[in-house]
Amino acid sequence: MRVPLAHVPVYSTPRPAFRVMHGAQRVVTQKGLCPVSVALMPRLPIGLCVYGISYSTGYVGKNSPRAHPHPLTAPDFLDLAVRLGLSSVEMPLSYIATDESPAKLADFAARVAEHGLGLVIDGPMLEVATFRRHLEQAHAMGATVVRCMLSHVLCGERGAIGGLEGWRRHLEEMARRLAEVAPVAEDLGLCIGVENHQDATSDDLVWLCETVNSPAVGVTLDTGNPLAVAEDPVRFAQRVLPHLVHAHLKDYRMVQTPHGYRLFHCAVGTGVVDFAALFDLFATVPGLVPHIEMAWLGERHIRILDEDWWAGFEPRPMATLLPLLRRWQGAERNVEWRTPWEIGEDDVLPAWEMARLEESIARLRTLLTATPA
Repeated sequence: MRVPLAHVPVYSTPRPAFRVMHGAQRVVTQKGLCPVSVALMPRLPIGLCVYGISYSTGYVGKNSPRAHPHPLTAPDFLDLAVRLGLSSVEMPLSYIATDESPAKLADFAARVAEHGLGLVIDGPMLEVATFRRHLEQAHAMGATVVRCMLSHVLCGERGAIGGLEGWRRHLEEMARRLAEVAPVAEDLGLCIGVENHQDATSDDLVWLCETVNSPAVGVTLDTGNPLAVAEDPVRFAQRVLPHLVHAHLKDYRMVQTPHGYRLFHCAVGTGVVDFAALFDLFATVPGLVPHIEMAWLGERHIRILDEDWWAGFEPRPMATLLPLLRRWQGAERNVEWRTPWEIGEDDVLPAWEMARLEESIARLRTLLTATPA
């Protein structure tokens, strides 16, 4: 029987890695999870994305008085990934060097290589000339995947883009642009991973990949974001699996509201996403190194009980919604869902965010640790 990830133990001694375990006893003390000595453990086949600790890296509150006074620099972030025993890092070029200077990018790439880490580049919005330049820079830095976003739509709220008809037009335009940049990626040996950024359904991404029909165009699966378009994360992953080139490990807790449900921040493995099932799927994709990207520090309200929300989507068979509706039926009620950012407790945010990152890593390490049957 599969045990929820939140209930598996966190070991303080190393064990062989890379096989998902499906049974364990819960070993959580009254003070919380057992401490983990990262230095004693093998490097995890998992990476870290800068948006996964968005306050610490300076993205939450950027250019405002509430921004982190001393955010992590790109070298700091690299050192953090090494200290935590991770295998890869992910960031936009502008995080490494605001002017995207080739010399500065090359220097950082050399540091990544010295540490033996992988590198994924977060590309810009899909504008052909700019994205082509990012592909060339990513290749020069030794990256193999460039993540791509389709839109700024969040929470499945497609009204801002013109509803269903507007989304269809937008998706067709994105397919046209991808078809323009795909040959460049093919020549450079890169994969473009189109992310489900709380806008696209699994059907949208499959259509996009099949329409462009390039070996260089695939999917970056954000494991939490299917919930924002009323899809079950595991079913979403199964649907896009033939096109999967990268993944972001995000979890959410869910609380019911009169309009649907609110998704809110939690450590990976403490929310509603079934990571054991997802890692079974990931194991079928050679070379896949998923990256931790904990949720943004603001809640996401998914209004599945409002007719206007559904007007932005193609009709779906009711049976496909059942896993999501069962999860919604069992969602939490009357819980505190706000993060320290949302209630103005900025002074605790750095330690709070790092504690959740370390808990995520501990739980993922346990999930990927083999134990006797």
